[in-house]
Amino acid sequence: MPPHILLSPRAGTLRALGAVSGALVVVLAALELRDPLASMSSYTAALMALNQIAPPLLLLALPHRIRVGQWSRCKAEALVDLLLNPWAATTLFIGLSIAVSLPGVFDPSVANAIYAAPLGVLELLSGLLFWAQFMPATRRIRRAWLAGVVAWIGAMPMTVVAVVWMLSPDVLYTPYLDVICRWNIPPLVDQRWAGFLMFVAGVPIQLVGVWLFTSRDSNR
Repeated sequence: MPPHILLSPRAGTLRALGAVSGALVVVLAALELRDPLASMSSYTAALMALNQIAPPLLLLALPHRIRVGQWSRCKAEALVDLLLNPWAATTLFIGLSIAVSLPGVFDPSVANAIYAAPLGVLELLSGLLFWAQFMPATRRIRRAWLAGVVAWIGAMPMTVVAVVWMLSPDVLYTPYLDVICRWNIPPLVDQRWAGFLMFVAGVPIQLVGVWLFTSRDSNR
């Protein structure tokens, strides 16, 4: 894209809009996380907002020049390189998705440690690092088709978990068994709505993957 377009007032307006929208999503989601047992679907929606909606908006606010060499002059270059490493970011994203959504897969002590941590912060961080692999200002994978494959690899576990939640005949999270849902619906129905919301939240990253895989520079 020509530099004069990237530096145009319109580009600046889009970045500002992304920053404001992303910050608003983070604030609203954080408010929803204050009462995690009120509703599994509401809690899931808040986590997905932090993980899949806020990150691309916040990353959209970054100036394009970050991609073209500014990190090389940064004192924290090594840390930035580690955080933006595609495979490290993807591994963190997948691991956190599975750990939060299906804690029974891990040792109880690991699951307890994860749920004792600030999940909202972890979801936002992992979402930022993963989405950074596909945004113009921070993308490190040069081949577009490979970036598309990475997007799909990262999105698949979340999609599988969403389907499991929607199709499971039992409530998978015991804390919700004896809780009256905010929406006055049975816990199992609430879980299925949570799965549906997670499924929908995973669609944008899959569409980005398809777009990258089929883009004109996919073979570069």
